[in-house]
Amino acid sequence: MHELKLRISDVDRDRAAAALHTAVSEGRLTWPEHEERVGRVYSARTGAELAPLLADLPQGAQSVLPAFAPAVSATPPVKVFLSKIRRRPDPSSGPQQVEVTLGAAVIDLRDLPAGSVVDVVANSTLGKVEVFIAPGTNLIDTGTAWLGKRSTVLRGRGTAVRPGAAVVRLGGHSVLGHVRVTIG
Repeated sequence: MHELKLRISDVDRDRAAAALHTAVSEGRLTWPEHEERVGRVYSARTGAELAPLLADLPQGAQSVLPAFAPAVSATPPVKVFLSKIRRRPDPSSGPQQVEVTLGAAVIDLRDLPAGSVVDVVANSTLGKVEVFIAPGTNLIDTGTAWLGKRSTVLRGRGTAVRPGAAVVRLGGHSVLGHVRVTIG
């Protein structure tokens, strides 16, 4: 099967949306173009539907989504419904995916080793996802909120990102919910 015909994952859509966010911040896209393309990104089902939305950008579809293959997570997604969970995931276990509906999830990433990179896809519908990271960790938040909220809270004294620090790449969607990152 040709790779553009493969179904894409939510992680693929989040990476494509991040590329569009970068493009609008650099002035490569207008805000109306950005809004229209992001809507099409999140409704895309295959790589063939996604490729034209990124083709005229410097990073292009190939660098954002190398093979349009669905993301394979070494760990199954954590699904929370009408309850609350706490997790301290192993950064070597691959991308972390959390889906919260009418509940809460607390993800503690404060003990990440220097140089590690952790991808977290946090989806919240009428619920809350709270991610804790250590001061100095490089946070890259490419997630979206539709009638929801995404926020970052700094506890204590601020610390600039350290060279070689851990990186947390946070994606996902908040629909009538809240995704909050607490630093400290």
